[in-house]
Amino acid sequence: MVEFDEELHLQPVATPESIAITNNDRERLTRALEALPSRFREVIVLRELEGCSYREIATIMSIPIGTVMSSLSRARRQLYFALTDTSCKEAVREV
Repeated sequence: MVEFDEELHLQPVATPESIAITNNDRERLTRALEALPSRFREVIVLRELEGCSYREIATIMSIPIGTVMSSLSRARRQLYFALTDTSCKEAVREV
């Protein structure tokens, strides 16, 4: 038998700071998702949160798979810009 080593099996304890950061991130993501056009929001929620395949999304939304892929790409890009700092946005646009 092997003795239980508490240091190997410690569960991370949520600190007030980590909880605040998580809540802030969740609020920012919610606002960013709400700002997306409805098609982009629907596509990204179905793919990233619901785990639907491109084919399933195409069926659910009654659109071609190519439209699913392009809408998902545009939605991800808009989310990226909404969730990054303004200085980061400018650096990416210049490249």
